This record gives sequence, structure tokens and C-alpha cells, in this order.
Amino acid sequence: MRPNFRGKPRLVLAAIAATLTLLTSAADLLVEHRTEERVVAQAERGLRPDGPVRADLTTPLAGLRTLGGQVGDVTVSAEGAHIRHAVLDVTVRLKDVTTNGASAGGTATAIAGYDQVTRRLGATDGGLTVAGRDGDMILSGSVGRLGLPVTVRATLSTTAQTLTITPSTVTVLGRSTAVDDLAGLPAASGLRDELKPRTVALTALPHGVALTSAHAADDGLLLGFSIAAGPTPRAGRKAA
Repeated sequence: MRPNFRGKPRLVLAAIAATLTLLTSAADLLVEHRTEERVVAQAERGLRPDGPVRADLTTPLAGLRTLGGQVGDVTVSAEGAHIRHAVLDVTVRLKDVTTNGASAGGTATAIAGYDQVTRRLGATDGGLTVAGRDGDMILSGSVGRLGLPVTVRATLSTTAQTLTITPSTVTVLGRSTAVDDLAGLPAASGLRDELKPRTVALTALPHGVALTSAHAADDGLLLGFSIAAGPTPRAGRKAA
């Protein structure tokens, strides 16, 4: 009986296609893994983190794209990054990254623990601690010779290079008063002067990086940034 070869060429072609697909996928994953390792190494040098650094290439076939000089979209996160005089948890998301270090721009977030915020604001000098509630900053503690318990709620606003903290209400002995209303209380003039808005400048942000938002989260002060298209900002130059 003559063997039946009908259908076998199709099976052979299908097997070859499947093999090539597996090889392509394996090569892509290998190149992608090596690219992620290089990104992590660069982030570790620039950020000097206390915790782990993670890099994710989120564009399909990102590994093979690197062979043509394109990496695609990249997300890098680092815990306990040392930036200037602060220790922050940082996440950076960049679009259309190239192998020569340029991108189409992106965004970044950085979160600072309230212990650092308290020290930066000098709140410890007045016996106050800093926390967050519903997006606003809360300063609380005991002040004055009588050690009266005081809670101050402040709103946050930003420009490209500044963060402004504006006290809105003050609560003393369970009674809340709008800071603006303190102007009508002569005895509260000293407290009113201490509750003036305070602006913190972020003067050493890398070129192309701008502050866009500030939110007092439960676990720390969350800052948002925009990153302009062009060379990837050098993380070591960022201020906090």
C-alpha cells in the first residue's frame, strides 16, 4: 500500500512555524531580560536604593525592538532611593525609550515618609508631627507654654518647581477655626503668623522634569512629576 503523504506538508510547515515562534519568543525574552538588567544597573548607580529596583518593558516584542535601537515603554521602580537629602520610593514611566537613552517623555511619582517631611518642615522644633488625611496635610501636637493640643489642616498646591503648604483650619481644644478668621482675634496674632503659607522650592530638578501634583497620602507625601521628551533625566540630580 502506498503511503499517504497528503496533509503532511502542512503539518511540517506548521511544525516549522511553531518552532520559529518559540525560538523568536525565547530570543525576545532573552534580549528583554538583558535590557531590563541594564536598566536596573543604571538605576541602582543613580539612585543608590536601600531596597530592590525593578524594570519592566511593557511594549510587545520589546526585546527584539532593542536590536533596532528601540526599547519601547519602560517602567522603573526603586524602594528607598537616595535622592539629594531624602530617601524616597520612586516610580518612573517613560514612553518610546531608545537604546541611546532618549524617550518621548513620561511621568514619575515619588513618596516620602512623614518622618522626613516633619524634619524638612522643622515641625519637630514646635513639637508637631505631620500626617496625611483625605489628601490634606495634618500637623498635630502640643504648643505654647500650656502645652495646648493643636491640629492644623493644610492644603497642598504646586508649580513646576515649588510645593506650597497653606494652613486652612486650626483646631484647639476641640474647636476648629478657619485660619483666615484668626485675623479678627488679636490674641491669636502669634499663631496666625506661624500659620502663614510656606513654599518649598525644588530647585535642582533635572532638565525636563516638572512637579505636577502633591497629595498627602496615608503612608507619606506623594509627589507627581512630568518628564519632557528628550534625553532621559539623570536621577542623581533630582532634588526633593
